[in-house]
Amino acid sequence: MDAKIENRDMVIDSTLSPVMCKNEDEILQRIFIACSMKKGSFILDKTLGSFAYTVDLADPMLFEKLTMIYKEATVEVPYSDLEVVSVDKTKTPPVARIKVLLNSEVFYTEVTVNE
Repeated sequence: MDAKIENRDMVIDSTLSPVMCKNEDEILQRIFIACSMKKGSFILDKTLGSFAYTVDLADPMLFEKLTMIYKEATVEVPYSDLEVVSVDKTKTPPVARIKVLLNSEVFYTEVTVNE
């Protein structure tokens, strides 16, 4: 179980205890964190993060490249498959929508690309 994070901060309940997430919510949160962070930017774990910020958003192979980058960033996370299905370039920073296959169920999450 992981502490639930929203808006870059830990969620706490009315007793000031951390709210925990589990199962698919925990896995989606781990994917979100690993894909959204720049590789090496977290001082306590330099291996955490991805190189998505290096990708050219005009590249015709954008979805495929981001999928490979995100799979590399989440190699330690137990899911079946991951695929980038869209990128919203109108947002600042751009947002990638990721389809995650987990135990025969499909889930979606969104991560920032060039933050």
